[in-house]
Amino acid sequence: VYVENYIKTNKFDFVLCGSIVTHYKWIKWFVNMVKKHQPETYVVVGNSVAGSIPEVFLKNTKCDIAVTGEGEVSAYEAIEAVRLGKDLKNVEGISFRDNQGNVVINSAREAEKIDDLPEINWDFFDVERYVALAQRCSMPDIDDKPEDMRAMPIITARGCAFKCTFCHYVFWDDPYRNKSPKKIVTEIKHLLEKYNVQYINFWDDLSFASATQVEKLCDAFLESGLKFKWNATIRVDLFSRARLSDEESLRVAKKMKKAGCYSCGFALESGNEEIMKMMNKKIEVSAFYKTVYTLREAGLITQTSVIFGYPIETKETIKQTFDQCLRVGIYPSIGFLMPLP
Repeated sequence: VYVENYIKTNKFDFVLCGSIVTHYKWIKWFVNMVKKHQPETYVVVGNSVAGSIPEVFLKNTKCDIAVTGEGEVSAYEAIEAVRLGKDLKNVEGISFRDNQGNVVINSAREAEKIDDLPEINWDFFDVERYVALAQRCSMPDIDDKPEDMRAMPIITARGCAFKCTFCHYVFWDDPYRNKSPKKIVTEIKHLLEKYNVQYINFWDDLSFASATQVEKLCDAFLESGLKFKWNATIRVDLFSRARLSDEESLRVAKKMKKAGCYSCGFALESGNEEIMKMMNKKIEVSAFYKTVYTLREAGLITQTSVIFGYPIETKETIKQTFDQCLRVGIYPSIGFLMPLP
């Protein structure tokens, strides 16, 4: 009701939104509601809810433009084309309906070099609201109270190095790219100084793909002298992929702790080898144990997620997955496979 009343009482030339594809039903309602109250407003939808199924999305909603892939340049150029009366067919990375109602899918836009993109200008946002929300959704360090946390998010990487079959990355070529340590340190320094935060949430699909990558960033954090705590998403085989020995793995984990890391999340997904192959995870189930034990020995919090519902899932395979989590004392975040167009 609040959202609809806001749209009723505020006029917009453009409305842009997006979410992951599992929020399709809500985004469909929102798009159609906006067009009901403001039929002349252009609605632009991005992220995987529109970008992974643009033809389905445009045929089943009143959305005007669907952005496929990264949105900074594509969404901007689409809006400028509408504003200046130019042909949308010349804008890469978007889909739309032509005058006959046919869906037009333009060529893809090449992925951006994320070091070249500007920092988010938080002055346009209610920063204290973001800080308050981060307090509720962030797990504090052992010695800290949630109400004392001042946290803000940062994006350090995009895309993925893998093509898991349940993920929207199978729909488009979005190569894995991470910001340089220098760029990340500069952005964090600005957040610490301007907004007095002590926590940084790395809100990436995959912050670190290997131990070599994370060690380089930890070295940059330690050299900078900045004091803050951070959490990140990592590959479940973070140490195994780099072929590190147990001693080398623990050395890297301890450096993470020293550099301010207090928590890492990683996706086990399943404890069954056959399901892992169907997922195209390309990891050994045993790597999960090495990562958990190594991080815990260094004093880090560990979190994991699993997915149930692949075609060969049974009570026995579900038990395998839970047994693997229970063996190390982790209760996982649970997701369910959702077949989509």
